[in-house]
Amino acid sequence: MDIVKRGETRLDTPRRKKKRKENKKGLFEIYLSEKTLKDYFFYLNDFLMYIYDSGTPIQNDEVIGLMSDITDEDVEDYLSHLLYERKMKKTSVNKVISALKSLYKELEKHGVHNPFKFIKLFKTSRNLDNILKVSFEDIQNILNTYKVYDDKGYRNYMILYTLFYTGMRSQELLNIKYSNILRRDDSYFLKLEKTKSGREQYKPLHELLVEKLSEYKNYVMGMYSYIESDIEELYIFPSSFEKNTKLSYAALYKIVQEMGKTIGMEISPHNIRHAIATELSANGADIIEIRDFLGHADTKVTEVYINAKSLLDKTVISKIPTYSHEHKK
Repeated sequence: MDIVKRGETRLDTPRRKKKRKENKKGLFEIYLSEKTLKDYFFYLNDFLMYIYDSGTPIQNDEVIGLMSDITDEDVEDYLSHLLYERKMKKTSVNKVISALKSLYKELEKHGVHNPFKFIKLFKTSRNLDNILKVSFEDIQNILNTYKVYDDKGYRNYMILYTLFYTGMRSQELLNIKYSNILRRDDSYFLKLEKTKSGREQYKPLHELLVEKLSEYKNYVMGMYSYIESDIEELYIFPSSFEKNTKLSYAALYKIVQEMGKTIGMEISPHNIRHAIATELSANGADIIEIRDFLGHADTKVTEVYINAKSLLDKTVISKIPTYSHEHKK
């Protein structure tokens, strides 16, 4: 029996291998999206490797057992390690805490002690430089400057256009198919099946985007001789049109980055999300409207865009009196 040691005075629960259940989703897969799980398990693996200090990789079938034996003291020890030994920024530590809180919240539903339940995030200030990095005018300039020569160029153009007019997260955009575009009377909606929260969401589509997506769809159908029934289950923004393979996040990031370079800017897909949120706030949308449009679970996350709007609002500056007295020599 393999006993995992931590320090000189403590013995932890033995690792026991469990029979793998075929054709069934794991506990966390039921609640969390694929992208979220990948990020969360990166943090979880680091956490467990530190606590158990075994020097051997954590196996999938022992994760829940190891998590079940974690104490409140273990959590304090780990967070102290991140802050004072690794010297991680509080914003980075908050990402770790948020991930582990979410995973333990699901285990708690099944009777497992949650050592992260009362752990609070560190207070940090949001980086408004990043929030305000890309403006509506910047997006327009990129779209006007970017040259479309082929089907993938057209795809890239529509990716940027869609990111701005929907404010979607990257993973949401990568997963959408033509069947996700729904119509009711003269209104169109986008059904998001794989969201950060794991719940389905519906996003209204701007009439300009509907028109652009329709033109793009007709182009793809003509280029590859698709009929309407063929195209419904295809990805809107695939890696390969012929094979209908899903675009990766790395490829999406590179596409947006290269498009930004056409006007000399370093940008990411998330900068586009910031741009539409800030634009909504600047044009009078309230915090609830922006929260629902972006799919935030809490208005606290949305408040940063209201703060950004106040910086962009020039009304208060116009009330400063102009000093026009000339200096006498």
